[in-house]
Parts: sequence; structure tokens; C-alpha cells
Amino acid sequence: MRRLLAALAVLVLLPLAGCGQDPIDSYCSDLAAHRQQLADMLSSTSPDALFSHLSLMKQLADKSPPDLQNQWQTFLGAIEDLQKALHDAGVKPDQFVGGKPPAGLSAAHRAAIVDAADELSSDDVQAAASGIEQEARDVCKINLGL
Repeated sequence: MRRLLAALAVLVLLPLAGCGQDPIDSYCSDLAAHRQQLADMLSSTSPDALFSHLSLMKQLADKSPPDLQNQWQTFLGAIEDLQKALHDAGVKPDQFVGGKPPAGLSAAHRAAIVDAADELSSDDVQAAASGIEQEARDVCKINLGL
């Protein structure tokens, strides 16, 4: 039994000893390395800028410290929900001209897209983005501008 516990302890501690870099330092390094991509995403006029950077944001979320996991999940979940609503409707973000949906979009699809877009700007998602931004600023000394 002692050998089993010792083996489990080694397996649990091994990832922590991995490369010797603190997980927070690793997360901050990744944020710094991708800071320009994130800034480009935020300043982009492309309607699908969030979606085209979703993979990058998921990578950052995966490396984020435990206290940010829920915030990243909330933020990314809202983006993914909007992406799914658009996909299910068979439309692309750039088909919305002046905020108006493309012709022929069903009422159900329109409602799903509006609901998902509203969720993205909800207080919960905005608070999650603010939490991610605050940690980046306070801990990593990086301004993301979310």
C-alpha cells in the first residue's frame, strides 16, 4: 500500500516539477508571446475576429491558473455559443450588414443568434473578461484590452 501511495505521489507531483517553470509564469509568458495577436483580434474590424482566434484563446485558457478557469470557460463558452448559432443557421458573421441579418434567415435562427450575441455582452461574460484582463494586468503586467 505504501508503494502505491508513493507512486501516486510521484505521478501527482511530476507534472509540477516538469520544466521547473511556475504555471503562473508559463501563463504570463504565453500571454506576452501572443499579446500582439490578441491586440490585432480586438482592434480588427473583421466580424469573425473572435472566431478566428478561438484556438489561441483556448490554448491560453488551458494554461491559465486555476483561479481563472471559470472566467475563461464563461468567456469562451459565450463565443462558442454564438459561433454554433451562426453555424446552425448556415450564415457567416460578415453576412450581417449593419447588424441586420441576411435575407431568408428563419425567425428561430435569428432568435438563437440574437440570444447568443446578447449572452456575449452579458454581465457574466463581461465580468469574466474583466477578471481575465485584471489578472493579466496585476499578475503578468500585460494589458490585454478585453
